[in-house]
Amino acid sequence: MNRSPAPKDRGAALLSILMIVAVMSVAALTAVDALGRSLSLSRVSSQRSQTMWAARSTESIGAVAIARMLKLDDDAFRLALENNQAITLPFERGVIQATLGDDSNCFNLNTITGEPGDVAIIQFSALLEAQGMFPSDARALADSLADWVDGNTVARDYGAEDSYYATLETPYRAANTPLENLSELRAIKGFTPEIIEIVRSLVCVRPSKFQSALNLETLTEADAPLLMALFSSELGIEDALSVIRARPLSGWQSRDTFLADSRIQAIATAARNDSIIGVRPTHLRLTARISSGSTQETLQLVYASDIAGKVSLIQRTTGDF
Repeated sequence: MNRSPAPKDRGAALLSILMIVAVMSVAALTAVDALGRSLSLSRVSSQRSQTMWAARSTESIGAVAIARMLKLDDDAFRLALENNQAITLPFERGVIQATLGDDSNCFNLNTITGEPGDVAIIQFSALLEAQGMFPSDARALADSLADWVDGNTVARDYGAEDSYYATLETPYRAANTPLENLSELRAIKGFTPEIIEIVRSLVCVRPSKFQSALNLETLTEADAPLLMALFSSELGIEDALSVIRARPLSGWQSRDTFLADSRIQAIATAARNDSIIGVRPTHLRLTARISSGSTQETLQLVYASDIAGKVSLIQRTTGDF
């Protein structure tokens, strides 16, 4: 004859069942949460993958578009650059907004090599002076930059080498190689955030150590220091501004027209660097803002074009700096 469980035993069994149900509920919630996280990661990964492929496509599209633009006549090309309208390119689960602009008008910091007779050091000093810096401060910055990129450890009069950087709170060595990115300036003696902000609109970093020609058709008043530093040290800031303001509505059309200006004619031919100016861009920058779901990326692409019209991608960076 079976006896019915005592009330105490029934309570214990009920408590055990409730605990098992609670544990299973927690396990189920954990599994659902893990599945949700997995799906979320999968979705983000998919969006990033879409963004990556969109970026690769943008590089190819940019090269093709620029090659076609270079075939336009001077007036049409100039107007296309002046309009600087954003182009919207949709793709699966996202969109690309791209703008194209002239990137020729800048001082290539990699022209500074630190080798004997490096005139780029003098030009960079002149560029800084044209922006209102004292000559001693400008030369100190130029010397520090030259010491950073040259291949030796001997500091210039106003520069800095390993012996200086080793005394900092977080010591490090000079790179002794060409710059890869403008952000490297932060590590060089004297290049404070304020100084970088002053110069960043007029300088650039190119893979080549050669200075490309300035595009007379897109020079602005803010570019007057470039004209002074690279074209002729005998061109004062006021004359440089006047020449830029005097550009005809239809553009200079040719380098000879620019050189015929009375302010330019007043400078001895030997004191001018006529080869540093032109009327067509040598470099173009494509800025693409790529959005795919919650993923956003800014892509900066710099293309170079040669005399034959061949276009090549020379720089690829993410972000706005």
